[in-house]
Amino acid sequence: MLNDIICYFCIVNHTVGGILNRAIKAEDKKHGDLLRLDHVKGYLELSAKTKSYFAAAVASWDADFYVKVDDDVHVNIATLGETLARYRKKPRVYIGYMKSGPVLSQKGVRYHEPEYWKFGKTGNRYFRHATGQLYAISKDLAIYISIKQLSYTLTWC
Repeated sequence: MLNDIICYFCIVNHTVGGILNRAIKAEDKKHGDLLRLDHVKGYLELSAKTKSYFAAAVASWDADFYVKVDDDVHVNIATLGETLARYRKKPRVYIGYMKSGPVLSQKGVRYHEPEYWKFGKTGNRYFRHATGQLYAISKDLAIYISIKQLSYTLTWC
């Protein structure tokens, strides 16, 4: 089993000085368990938020694994620790509930992929990936994402 599991709640920054921002500051002062990302919230920005999270997590903590969990998922921390411990000696680990399937190209369909053409014309399937509710990546992969996050930021500024 892993010895230490650190849990933080990751949230995006809100309007400075607003009532919600004051409540968040008070919550963080009381518990000290918030990681605040400077990020624009929105469904189309989920990938960017995930990259920001991994970059911030790598900068904040030296860990064997970094885990992303949605706020509506209940995690058995002991089981998570046991699962991650089995992969500790393996490099470049990406684990979670893995799936693949057709790219949804029809407008009006839930989770429509506006850039469906990027997945090719034949087969048109998503590559195998972990669903967004919970997944873990190893330190090497988190560092890689962090480096790429910084290069994307520098490229697009």
